[in-house]
Amino acid sequence: MALRILVVDDEETDRHLIYGALQSAMPDSLIEEMSSGPQLIAWVDKERSRMLSDPAGPDTLVTIVLLDMHMPILTGLQTIHVLGDRRDLGYMPIVMLTASLDSHLKQQAYEQGVHLVLGKPAGPYGFYRVVEAVKQCYRDTLHMRNQLEWG
Repeated sequence: MALRILVVDDEETDRHLIYGALQSAMPDSLIEEMSSGPQLIAWVDKERSRMLSDPAGPDTLVTIVLLDMHMPILTGLQTIHVLGDRRDLGYMPIVMLTASLDSHLKQQAYEQGVHLVLGKPAGPYGFYRVVEAVKQCYRDTLHMRNQLEWG
């Protein structure tokens, strides 16, 4: 099953660095970049409409979202709140990236269903942690889908 990764960050440099690390480590993945929460919401709405119009057409991609916590217009947490039940298009893990690991914000993120909260990557080890988090989310999602299919 293929992997689609959505990198949502208002900082273009951060998006490109994360994209490069993911592309190097996971070259068969489809990676899309977005610069804001509203762009992610529009993408989810479009994907949801596509899936509802063709319910028999299975989505062969596992989608994982890397979402910046601190963005203008809508923060990462506000974006997740707006998405609400729109995430009904299957399990779509969200990895929240943040420059500040404030424990209150981390708690809020986990309460809203975020899979993992990581510090924004700085240096090779930081990018390695992001790549490993994405790989783990992918394995978890495949495991969950297999359990649902085979009971």
